[in-house]
Amino acid sequence: MRDEGLRSSCFNSLTVLCAQFGEDVPYVGDLDRGFAFRGQRVPFLNRQQGIFRRRAGWPRGPVDPDLGQRPLRRSRDARRRPLRLPRYRSKPSRQPCDACSLRARDAWRHARPPRRTGASPHQDPIERRYVVRETNVRVHQARFRGRVLPAYRDQCAVCRLKETRLLDAAHIVGDLEAHGEAAVNNGLSLCSIHHRAFDHDLVGIDADYTVRISPRLLDEEDGPMLDLLKGFHAQPISVPQAIALRPDRERLAERFDRFLARA
Repeated sequence: MRDEGLRSSCFNSLTVLCAQFGEDVPYVGDLDRGFAFRGQRVPFLNRQQGIFRRRAGWPRGPVDPDLGQRPLRRSRDARRRPLRLPRYRSKPSRQPCDACSLRARDAWRHARPPRRTGASPHQDPIERRYVVRETNVRVHQARFRGRVLPAYRDQCAVCRLKETRLLDAAHIVGDLEAHGEAAVNNGLSLCSIHHRAFDHDLVGIDADYTVRISPRLLDEEDGPMLDLLKGFHAQPISVPQAIALRPDRERLAERFDRFLARA
């Protein structure tokens, strides 16, 4: 088996597991199932010997000796506790990467895609699986939205989109911050695209109610959608008619400083 294809299949499978469980990937029912490669099932690791190599055709010996990495061992109580994936701070090895070494998540995310051959590298069927997670829900968000959107006449403050199903009530100062109250003057009515761009500091609004687009986007050429977004640069936003409901200028200035710092 070629190292490149085997490594890519391993990393793609690990990326799916990390997306589901984060760093703590359970052994039983997940890691112990291995991954599919060219019609056979290749295990990630072995119960007694740690990382599994021989079936996949990998040479024996320590895992990446330049990293000082020790093989993962499955403890006796591994059925009760999830397997903790290690993090590596050492300089990456220049030797061929072991497909089953379970490197840190950054290595998985930046793993090179497999070389294109006659067969597609993504022919393995995607198994539909579901997990139940406990999350915190802002029960006050519905009331906050119910006050912000009417104040802005049910339209996006930036692009004036009037489809309420695509409008959100965005916080100027974050909901988790001490002065991030769920008040109309700490909110903006934004469409889904501008809300996401505002949260990621790709779009900013200064204390004079003027839209500012991140220089990173202004310098890019990526088609009509981006051109439309850049077209709102230096344009005023739509604000509520009642002065008391308009965005707090101090909060906007605070948020705009963060926008400038990340621009």
